[in-house]
Formats: sequence, C-alpha cells, structure tokens
Amino acid sequence: MKKIVVFMAILLNLAFGETKFVADIKTDLIDPNTKSVVGEILEGTPVEIIKDDGKFALVEISGEVSVTDDKILALKKDPLVVFFKMKEQKATPKAQFLVDSTKLGSDPLEAWEEVEMLYYDTCSSCHAAHKPKEHLMIEWDALITAMQLFAKIDDDEKARLLRYVQAYAKDGIVKE
Repeated sequence: MKKIVVFMAILLNLAFGETKFVADIKTDLIDPNTKSVVGEILEGTPVEIIKDDGKFALVEISGEVSVTDDKILALKKDPLVVFFKMKEQKATPKAQFLVDSTKLGSDPLEAWEEVEMLYYDTCSSCHAAHKPKEHLMIEWDALITAMQLFAKIDDDEKARLLRYVQAYAKDGIVKE
C-alpha cells in the first residue's frame, strides 16, 4: 500500500508540476540547450518545476513582457513587478530555463525572509511599518518611491523592497 501511495504522489507531481520560489536575491538563468547564462531571476519569483536533478531544475516562468524593456518579464505590466531580466535576447511570456536547485524553496515566506527583514528594519526606523496587505500594488509603488530619500536606500534596495511589498499587497501574488 505504501508503495502505491508513493507512486501516486510521484505521478501527481509529474502531471501537475510543483511551484517553487527563488530564495536568493538574484540567480542565474541558464539556457537549457547551450548551458550558458542568459539572464537573472529575482528573489520571490514563482517558478513551475518541470524537472529537477538535484543540481539544476528546469523551470517554467510565465508573465508579461515589459512594454518599456523587452528583456524584462514581469508579473504584470501595471504596476511593473520584475521577475527576470535577460542579458541579450528578448523575454517571452512563457519560457523555460535551468536554475540552481539549491536556490529554490517551497515556501514563499522563506523566499522573501531576507527582504522582509530589510523592509521592517528600514521602514520602522522612523515610523511603524505598514503591513504589505494594507495597500494595492500600485499604491506601494508610489509610497516606496516617495520614501526612498528619507529611508536612505539605493535603487537596488528600493527595487527589492518594492517587489516584496507588491508580492504581499492586497492584489499581490502571495496569498497568506
């Protein structure tokens, strides 16, 4: 009986795939054919696992190509929440890449843990930090942009914070 349950679990995983989340600030996107680095994928990005050999996972990423930069794939165009950036080639709405398996996790909370600490440390130094669910994604864009100078954060930190709060916003991709 135990063998049947294990076998069914494996079949279900193969049939439906598994969603994981990038758990590192930036991770290389590797072309499955040439094995060369073609871009980078950012923390918290949900990916669908196609195949995982323990060292590298073949993942599928879906989203919308940015209208301002065709090398960027985003959650949606307005507001622009960046998932990955290509080096040379154009992004497509659905693509498959190899990613280091050790940089993927099953829990979105763990994937965002480091930037969550950055958010609360940075934003609570002057006032009580708002919970991301208090605002819509587009509202967070305006709020983080307005507070960037006061918070003394650079553009990279701003982008990380913005991706985090937008992911957890009322209309974000992470559902708690």
